Amino acid sequence: MGNSRITRPAAIGAPLAAAAILALTSAPAHAADELRLDVPSAFTLPAAPATGDATPVELAVGSSGPIAANASRELVVTYDATGLAGIASFALNPGWGTKCTTTGQVSTCTFTVRAWPNSTTFGGQFNPTLTAVKGAPQGQAGHLKVSQGWAGGPTGPAADIAVYAGGPKLELDQSLGNQPVDAGKPGAVVKQALRVTDNGTLESGQLVVAAQLSPGLTFKQHYANCSYGTYAGGEKNEVFKDTQAAICTINTSVKPGQTVTVDPIEAVVGSDALYPDIDFVVSSGVNDDLKYARGAYTFTPASGTGPRLTAGLPENPAAKPGPPNVGPQARNSAIVQYRVTTNADFSARGAWTPADGGRKGTLAVTAHNGGPASVEYLRSGNSIASALVTLPSGVTVSGKLPDGCGVREEHPNVVACSLPMWLLNGTDRTFDLPLAVSAPATGPKAVIALTTEQGAYENKVEALPYDTENANNTVSVTLGSTAVTATPSAPATQPAGGQSTAPTGNGSGAGTAPSTGATPTATRSGTAGAGSGGGLAFTGSEGTGTMVGLGVGAIVLGGGVIAVVARRRRGTHG
Repeated sequence: MGNSRITRPAAIGAPLAAAAILALTSAPAHAADELRLDVPSAFTLPAAPATGDATPVELAVGSSGPIAANASRELVVTYDATGLAGIASFALNPGWGTKCTTTGQVSTCTFTVRAWPNSTTFGGQFNPTLTAVKGAPQGQAGHLKVSQGWAGGPTGPAADIAVYAGGPKLELDQSLGNQPVDAGKPGAVVKQALRVTDNGTLESGQLVVAAQLSPGLTFKQHYANCSYGTYAGGEKNEVFKDTQAAICTINTSVKPGQTVTVDPIEAVVGSDALYPDIDFVVSSGVNDDLKYARGAYTFTPASGTGPRLTAGLPENPAAKPGPPNVGPQARNSAIVQYRVTTNADFSARGAWTPADGGRKGTLAVTAHNGGPASVEYLRSGNSIASALVTLPSGVTVSGKLPDGCGVREEHPNVVACSLPMWLLNGTDRTFDLPLAVSAPATGPKAVIALTTEQGAYENKVEALPYDTENANNTVSVTLGSTAVTATPSAPATQPAGGQSTAPTGNGSGAGTAPSTGATPTATRSGTAGAGSGGGLAFTGSEGTGTMVGLGVGAIVLGGGVIAVVARRRRGTHG
C-alpha cells in the first residue's frame, strides 16, 4: 500500500490543514458524542433608517456532531424570539416550509441531517433572518434563544444571543492588504500602522486590535496594553509552532464618522521567512470578532507596564466595550502579505527499493527544501509544487498510490504528486510509489521532475518561482534489481537569493479574514487534489533530465524536448 510522508532532520511531523485554527463557540461540545451549536454570543444589525426599509440579515446558526456513517437523523432546532421585542423582527427561512411550527414567538424546526461522505460527522447551517425595528434603542440588547437536540431525545446545547439594532462599524482602509509589501532581507523589521474609521451609528466604546503573525514573523515591540499569545497546537502542527498573536485594548472610543491611526505594530522577519503576513482585526471589544485569535493561541495577560499602543488620542481609563461591529459586511479585518528577499533551493530525489528480483518495488519520490526559506501557501491552501514522475516503457503502477498522487487517463505513464501547502526549510516530502517492472535487467529509468501546481495541470515543467536554482529539480532513477538512491548533481554555485515573487493561483486574496489564518480557516488540504495534476507529455522512455537555468530551458528525454516555462502569475499565495 502506497504512502506519503514528511520528514525533517530530527522529527517526523504530520501536517494539518491551515484550517486547523480552533474556533470558539458560545455552546461548545464537552464530549465526542455531543452536538455542537455554533452561534455568536452577540450580534449587531444595521439600524433601521429614518426612511426606507431596514436591512435584513441572516444570523449564522451552525450545528455539527457525530452521526453513524452513511446515516441520517432528525435534528430539532428551537428559536425563541420573545426577547427580541422592540429590537428586531425574526423570520424563518421560507424554504423550510412544513419543517417548522410556530407558537407565539417560539419556532421549532426539524431538519434531516446526513453524514458527510466517508465520515461519521455532519454539519449544517440553519440560519433565520433578523431585521432591526424602526426606532429601536441603540446600545440596548434584545435576546434570541436557540437550542437543539435529536428528535425524541433530550434538549442539547443552547445559547442566548444578545442582538443589537445599530452599533459601531469599525473598518480598516480599503487599500490595506491590496498589494504585497517588500520586507527586505531576513532580519529586517516591518512596521504597519492602521487607519480605522467608525462607519456605524454608535461610538465604539473601546478600540481592540488583534494581530496574528504568520510563521516567519515575531513581534519586536511588546506594549503594556497588549496580551501576547503563542500558537496552542504545539508540535502536532509544526508549521504554526511558536507563531505569535497579540490582542491590544485601546481605551479610546471611536465616534461615528471619525478616523484614527493606530501606532505601528512592528515585527521582525525571520531567517526562513518568504511570504509572511499579518492578519489584522479591529473590534469594539474582546468579542466574537476575535474568536479565531483567541481560540488558536495561549495568551499571557497584558503587562500593564511600559509604553502603550494608542490610536493617537487620549485614552479614558473608564472606557468600556461597545456593541459588536455591525455585520455582516464590515471590513474589520485585512491580511497584509510581505515579500522577503530570499529563496528556497528545492531539489528532486529518488530511491528505488526492489523486490522479487526487481520485478516489483517501491520508488520513493522526494522533494527536498534546502532552504534557507520555508515555503508556505497557508492562506490559499494551494500546493507549493508538484512532482511529475515519468515511467519508462514496461513499468506500471502496481498498487494503491499514496494520497496526493494520481495518474491521468491521457498520460498513463506519468504519475503526478501534489506537495502540501508548505515545506519547511531542511525538510522533505516523500511519496512511495508501488511499481511493477517487466524487464529489470535492462535498467529502465524513471524521471522525477518538480514543477508548479499549474505546470502539472498543463503538462509542463515550470521553474518554481521561489527557487533561483532549478538545475537540481530533475533526477532519473534506474529501476533494476539493485537498490538505488539518486540525487541531482549539486549546482556549481549556490545563489545568495533574489527578490522573491509571491506566486499566484486560486488562493484567497489579501484582505480577507482567516479562515485559515495562520490560521487556519477553511483551506483545502495540502495533499488533496493529486488527481488534478497533469501528465507531462514526454517523448521517449529513458534518459536523464536536465533543467537549464531559471529562465526558459528544456528537459531532454529520449530525444524529446519539453519547454520549461518560467512565468509569474498575478495574485498571491501566502
